[in-house]
Amino acid sequence: MEIAQNFMGPGATATMWRINENGCVVGTIIVNCEGFPETTTLDSLTAATYSTHMRNLSHYASNALKEIDVLDELVVLRLVSRKTEAVVAPDDEFHLIVVMRRNA
Repeated sequence: MEIAQNFMGPGATATMWRINENGCVVGTIIVNCEGFPETTTLDSLTAATYSTHMRNLSHYASNALKEIDVLDELVVLRLVSRKTEAVVAPDDEFHLIVVMRRNA
């Protein structure tokens, strides 16, 4: 598995490799603050699709959480479907997205 467009530095790259060692992980994406995938182990179309939708979902979830409790903040968003699971860890500078196969 090759990491494409690595701009995040060796620490982020090492973390992505460690996450990808899990057999259920399909790929990881680091999305910049503008919503573009900077570093990914997925193909560019899949990375762009996940980046757009998961980043939007995390913003909606964060805003909803702020309406419920202004002192709280979103740490991780987990989306589970029948086939896959996507986990987003949002940050001010970037979002980390991990896409996994579900164990059926």
